[in-house]
Amino acid sequence: MGQSAHPMEWLWRHRPVLMLGLGTSMYSSNRVLPLAVAAVWFASIVPAKSHAQGAEQAPAATPRWIDSIDWNGDLRLRYEGIDEAGEPKRDRFRFRGRFGFDSQFSDKVQFSARLATSDGDPVSTNLDFGDGFSSKDIAIDQVFVTWTALNDLDIAVGKMGRPWFRAGSNSLLWDNDLNPEGINAMWSSGMLFASLGTFVVEERSDSDDSLLHSIQAGINKRFSEQSRLVISSAFFDYTNTIGNKPFYLDRPKGNSVDAAGNFIYDYDILEISTEYSALIGGWPVSVYGVWAQNTAVDIQDTAFAIGFMVGLIEAPGDMQFSYAWYDTEADAVMGIFSDSDFGAGNTDSKGHFIKARYGLTNIIALNATFIISEIEMFRNNPHDYNRVQLDIEFLFR
Repeated sequence: MGQSAHPMEWLWRHRPVLMLGLGTSMYSSNRVLPLAVAAVWFASIVPAKSHAQGAEQAPAATPRWIDSIDWNGDLRLRYEGIDEAGEPKRDRFRFRGRFGFDSQFSDKVQFSARLATSDGDPVSTNLDFGDGFSSKDIAIDQVFVTWTALNDLDIAVGKMGRPWFRAGSNSLLWDNDLNPEGINAMWSSGMLFASLGTFVVEERSDSDDSLLHSIQAGINKRFSEQSRLVISSAFFDYTNTIGNKPFYLDRPKGNSVDAAGNFIYDYDILEISTEYSALIGGWPVSVYGVWAQNTAVDIQDTAFAIGFMVGLIEAPGDMQFSYAWYDTEADAVMGIFSDSDFGAGNTDSKGHFIKARYGLTNIIALNATFIISEIEMFRNNPHDYNRVQLDIEFLFR
């Protein structure tokens, strides 16, 4: 006789016979019928296994996008003092929190998202302590997909980090917290790189939308493992500005507006920048320069920054220092998107930008920023605007 079958397997194989037999005897045995019917039904829903298949099935594989998640975030606590001539001095305590992740959907597609403290300001994720212990807001800071279309070409779509090269990480045109919304293609091969993008700045129901078209190209020349030179040129074209309100809360931020508060100029900005970095005496050192001009106007059309940075924070005890001089005429750049701290966040400003940073532990850093500036020269109201910021920053990595 062959090997005995498992009871469930036997019931499964003999369902037709059992049902036929039950059908002929159902009137002679009211007790056997319910038990037999229940056994056949149970056998039909429980998978049969032979004794040779007693091993447990292997668990299902975890989806790739979960295995590849890379978490990141930071928390920054800040004291800030503001001293503007003719205004009461202001002291406040602020905080910023950000938490996000990157996930690899496939070999060519990556998804990125980040939440941050925010009151909606496109160039600041800082919130003030106070206001009666009120609850604070959290918003979507970034959410975008990056597709590697070719080995040298990445296309990003969504609300993304700034996709442009910025010499010395300067904020002359773009604040560090800005995350534009649209589509951008980034190409690099050898020492050459370029990007091309279109971003939605303002959607309107009563007139045409304002878009930002951008193109940038440059050379990243490495002389050795410790030194390189980057030179880039970019053009940023805003559409449908004249006759429309400034972006976000209708604040011109130093740009020229008419009596009704509408833009009176276009903003077609040419930018040229360069950065040289090297290791000198064991210290990473970089120097940079940026020049920008709004080609759509004839006056108050130029901005520039020059600066240097010494040091790099990689381990406890590391230090970093930087200095820059910023000079931005009223209509040289789009005011709402330039640095939110320098010159009260306005164009028509110039002055010193001084920073120091110290690595306290692997995940804690201390920062100090000093801004000494003069604002509103073109508006015939020149006065000093100074700011100090002292931070403790916790990094999650």
